[in-house]
Amino acid sequence: MATLWIVSLLGGLAQSLGGAAAALLARDLSGSDVVAGLPQAVLVIGSAVAALGMSALSRRYGRPRALAAGLAVATGGSLVVLAGDLLGLLTGTLLFGAGNAAVMLGRYAAADGAPEGSRARAMATVLVATTVGAVAGPNLLVPADALGRSLGMPGLNGAYVVAALCFAVAACLLLRLPARPPVLEPDPRGAAPGGTAVRGLVVLALTNLVMVGVMNMAPVHLHHLGVGLGAIGLVVSLHIAGMFAPSPLSGWLADRWGPAPTTALAGGVLAMAALLAAVTADVPLVLGVALVLLGVGWNLGLVAGSTLLTAGVPAAERPRREGWGEVAMGVTAGGGGAASGAVMSGGGYGLLAAAGAAVAALVVAAAWQARVSGSRSAVRPSPAPSPPRSHGSSAARW
Repeated sequence: MATLWIVSLLGGLAQSLGGAAAALLARDLSGSDVVAGLPQAVLVIGSAVAALGMSALSRRYGRPRALAAGLAVATGGSLVVLAGDLLGLLTGTLLFGAGNAAVMLGRYAAADGAPEGSRARAMATVLVATTVGAVAGPNLLVPADALGRSLGMPGLNGAYVVAALCFAVAACLLLRLPARPPVLEPDPRGAAPGGTAVRGLVVLALTNLVMVGVMNMAPVHLHHLGVGLGAIGLVVSLHIAGMFAPSPLSGWLADRWGPAPTTALAGGVLAMAALLAAVTADVPLVLGVALVLLGVGWNLGLVAGSTLLTAGVPAAERPRREGWGEVAMGVTAGGGGAASGAVMSGGGYGLLAAAGAAVAALVVAAAWQARVSGSRSAVRPSPAPSPPRSHGSSAARW
C-alpha cells in the first residue's frame, strides 16, 4: 500500500501536469481553438485502449506488472511529445493515455482485499494519494515552461520532461514488487447482476463526459479572458483538488447510503456546477468556483459508478469489468473532448457548459433507474468468504 500511494502521487502529478499543458500547447502549435480540444480526445482514446490491455495483463501477471507496463508506455509517450510539432503532440498524447489509465486503475488495487461493503472507502484511499500529485501538477506549469525553454524546446514541452520522469520512477517502484498474479478463486457470494454493471458503466461514462466536456476548454477560455498562465494553473489545480480530495466522503457515502443515492447526488452537483459555469462564463473568479464543484460531482460519480461496476464480482472477473469501465469513460470523454473545441468556437463557453448541465441530468436518471431496480441491495455486505490461499506475502492480494 505504501508503494501504491507513492505511485499514485507521482502518476497524479504527471497526469495533471501533462493534461494542463496539452490544450495550451496544441493552441500554440496550431493557432486554433478547435485543435486545442484534440489532445484530450486522443488522450482518452489512448487511456481506454490501454485499460483493456492492462486488465488482461493483471489477470495473467498481477496488478504491479500491468500498471508498470502502462506507466512505461506513458513515459515513452511523454518523450514523443518533445518532437515539438502537432503530430508529435497528438501521437505522444495517445501513448500518454496509458499513464492516465494506470493511475485510475490503481483505485481497484486498493479495493482488492476489502470486504464488499467497504470497497468504496478502500478506493478512496488511493484517490486521496492521487490528489497530492494532481493538485501540485498544474502549479508547475510556470517552472516547467522555464525548463522547456532552457532545454531549447517550446516552453510547455518542459511539462512532458517532468511527466516522463515521474512515470518512469513510478514504473520502477511497481517492478520492485513480487511478480505474482492475483489469487483467482471462485467467490461464494456470486457475481452481481448484469444490470448493475451496465448502470455502473453508464454512470462512469456520463460523469466523465460532463467533466471532460466542460473542463477541457476552460484553460483556453480563461486565456481568452486575459487570465495569466500562473492563474490558469491555480484554477486547474483547484478543479483537480475537487476531483480527488472529497474521495473519503464519497467512499463513505457510497458504502453508507449505497451507490444509487450517491449517484443522484453526483448528478445534482454536476448539473449545478455546469449551470453556474454557463451563467458566469465571463467572470473568472466565479467560474473557478464552478470548476471546483464540477470536480466534486465527478468524484462522487466515479466512486459510486465504480462501486456499482464491481459489486459482488469474484476477483477473477473484476479486472475485465474494470477495464470496460475505463473504456466507457474513455469513449464518451473522447467524443466530448473532440466536440468541446468546436462547440466553444461556434457558440461560446457558456453554451458548452449548458450542454454539460443537460447531460448531468441523465446521471440523475441513471441513479433513479438503479434505485428502483434495487441496486443498493446488490452491494450490501455479504458474509465474508473463505480466506484465499496465501502466497506467503501480502502482495498476493494484488
